[in-house]
Amino acid sequence: MTHKAATRRIATALGIGACLFSGTASADDLTLQSAIQRALVNQAVLQQAQHMIAESEDQVRAAHADLLPALSLSTGGIWTQTQNGQPRFVSANGARELIGQVRLQIPLYAPQAYALSALARDRSAIARYRLQQARLAVAAQVTMAYYQLALDDNELAVWRRALTDARQMFVATQEGYRAGTRSRLDLSQSRLTLVRIRMGLDQARPRAQAARQVLALQTGYGMAALPALAPVAEPLTALPGSKMLRQQADQSQPLLRVAEGEIQSARSLLHYRRAARLPVIAATGAYGVDTSTLPQSQQLGWQAILSLQVPIFGFGRNRDLVAAAQEQVAAMQAAKAALQLQIRSRLAADYGAAQAAANALQDARTLEQTARTVYTMTRKGYLAGAESALALQQAENGWVQAQLQTAGAAIRARLTRAQLALDSGLLPDQRKPS
Repeated sequence: MTHKAATRRIATALGIGACLFSGTASADDLTLQSAIQRALVNQAVLQQAQHMIAESEDQVRAAHADLLPALSLSTGGIWTQTQNGQPRFVSANGARELIGQVRLQIPLYAPQAYALSALARDRSAIARYRLQQARLAVAAQVTMAYYQLALDDNELAVWRRALTDARQMFVATQEGYRAGTRSRLDLSQSRLTLVRIRMGLDQARPRAQAARQVLALQTGYGMAALPALAPVAEPLTALPGSKMLRQQADQSQPLLRVAEGEIQSARSLLHYRRAARLPVIAATGAYGVDTSTLPQSQQLGWQAILSLQVPIFGFGRNRDLVAAAQEQVAAMQAAKAALQLQIRSRLAADYGAAQAAANALQDARTLEQTARTVYTMTRKGYLAGAESALALQQAENGWVQAQLQTAGAAIRARLTRAQLALDSGLLPDQRKPS
């Protein structure tokens, strides 16, 4: 092997890390943003949430309709018990009463109906917040699957390039062994290195295949139709402040919006329970016939009714229901406070993880540069006959592991930042690129 050819092979081997996270994305490459948007269209959990919103809006319209006038037809016959041919009830018109009326009922004051209408609006708002929550949950699943596949693909690329390099070195060692410049131990050591890298590749391949299948399922692609992932860029800007993230979470986190909606819904239910103690006033207008004789056309007429219903005593039933509704309001308020604490704790933990990931990436870069220098020098020495195959194997193992560590550190740095966006209530693609 000439020195020039050896130099070209070294350059090929040392180009492994450079192509992992840099490069120009093709128009057909799958970005995280496009993967999330596709999942938001295809996943059934979002379709379920949208149907729940439509159902709650129907309930709102139905509750509002209870506050409007209602038109109905009332008809029937009444038989009254008689004694000596006379009705036993003074209010009865006769032994046989015929009724046929068109009635218009108008609620004038119906506090429980008002409360039910407000309760329906509150539940409709909760359904919309739950849709946002479902979108965020889907985005979190897709983000995890996307970066897992990116990590597995990068590790697979490291092993493949290492295998190509190991094969080249094994061929060179075989040639040296035939020429008498390499020992049998060097040949066996070179073969062992080749076998070890093949084992690493065999283990990485099914992991990447499984990650690809998961992302395909999340985004609605077929396995064969799933595009290649766009290159994952390393974070270039500093982390946002933790205070800003907390403020963003307080404003945008749909879990908190759901909790606020539950509190308002509980208050509307409390108003409904209290309204049971209030009077109900209604007006009814009727046109038709109410007679104990055969109805005649000239007997048709108008009837107007103004009714007042006042609850007086219910053995404490309303009092207990109001007390239960008050406890539910207090429970929902406590649940929101507990949820806010949980979200802020999660933000603090994920913020620390993001800082650690950024530091780990810097350390991995330094380690990779050092391992690259050691591998370069050891390989040159091996090709010159000054280093053993064992030394080359150790240097190569350190170089491969350093590349795998850098690949994992870069993906974790992006993933932890995406997790901070999700904790704040935003989709990762809503944040400015960093």
